[in-house]
Amino acid sequence: MIEQPAFGRRLRMLRVQRGLSQTELAGDEVSASYVSRVESGRRSPNELIAAFFARRLDVPLDALTNPASQDEGEHRSRRLDIAGKLLEARALRKDGELTVAAELLRGIGAAATGHAEEDVLWEATWELADVLRELGDTTAEHRVLADLADTALSQETPRLAARVATALSENLRRQGRLGEAVRTAEHAVSVTVALTPTAHERVGAMLALINSYTDSGELENAAGLADTLQETAEDIPSRQLRGQVYWAAGSARFLCGRPEDGVHLHERAFACLRPEVNLGAWARLCRASAALRLEYDLSQDAAGHAARLLARARQALELVGRDDDMAELMLAEAHLALRQGEPERVLELTTKVCDGGAELPLAGLGQCQLLAARAHALAGNTAAARDSYRLAAETLDRAGAYRKSSEAWRQLSEMLAAGPGDGPAAAAD
Repeated sequence: MIEQPAFGRRLRMLRVQRGLSQTELAGDEVSASYVSRVESGRRSPNELIAAFFARRLDVPLDALTNPASQDEGEHRSRRLDIAGKLLEARALRKDGELTVAAELLRGIGAAATGHAEEDVLWEATWELADVLRELGDTTAEHRVLADLADTALSQETPRLAARVATALSENLRRQGRLGEAVRTAEHAVSVTVALTPTAHERVGAMLALINSYTDSGELENAAGLADTLQETAEDIPSRQLRGQVYWAAGSARFLCGRPEDGVHLHERAFACLRPEVNLGAWARLCRASAALRLEYDLSQDAAGHAARLLARARQALELVGRDDDMAELMLAEAHLALRQGEPERVLELTTKVCDGGAELPLAGLGQCQLLAARAHALAGNTAAARDSYRLAAETLDRAGAYRKSSEAWRQLSEMLAAGPGDGPAAAAD
């Protein structure tokens, strides 16, 4: 006898255990939407279709229509065990034991294969990706997120699909794979079209796309999307997420040559991203805002404001920052030293970044080489400046950071045209 919703729950569990999507289970006999209705309990199959499902799953019909209570009990026990380990991993993460938490989460995935409820396993895998990001293990994080994107739960649930695609886009951007980052973020936005404009997943996907557009030099696209997002900023329930929107919108204004608007929007971001709530996010905003002021704000007090922001960022990041955070901070400090006319300090910092332990993305490495080139030019070392400009331009080309690459090629061209002895002038650009 077929009883719903018990039949549907059992069908879904066995399908997930065998790694089948609803489409694969449906085959040529029924539709995937029919499978979905059966699994949700909204449709009750007849005995012929129930037998068809049993054959597709390679189980006796009784496994679907009359599962043993002992099997259900074992399944519940496994689920509770996984949930307990997930809570333990979260506690370890909160205490800063990231490596131990990652190992425990990996163990959940290994032990749960083919047994656990997919929702609990999905949560554990998502938590693992987050921990790996905090550890700075970009390659492992990408592998986990890619596997998560292939799960049936991610493919069938727009909110989860958007979360995974957004995280993947940010991961690709950190790796310097900017073209892939843009495409992945565009996919994340596309799967959230049915959500409200202020839904967390939709806003997060749009932020990822703005960041990818910005890094790849598609400034008009970034600015247009930032304007759209800013229109709904005050309606976003999360204060932290609202701060991220103002941060992205302000950065787009800087890049489009409107530093006053950029400063104003970053101030609104600081009002949302308070250090007592999320010290890491606040420190990264300090660093990013300082770097943009140094590059695009030519007012007399810009360097002073940037210096104060970088001092605050350093205090915080020395407590909570990762290796890549500190590398980006030193690049911003090198930019400040360049603005203050201290080429030796610039070269000291860029050398430390390049020789440090942090794995800089190609775009970051190119920026480091570009700062070194400007420092050599300011010091009058024309030959070293030319070599560094060429190296920076080639690196930025490979990273897909074409706007910065064009800038490096232009400055190299100007140095070559000027001839010997004119190096310091190029550093002023």
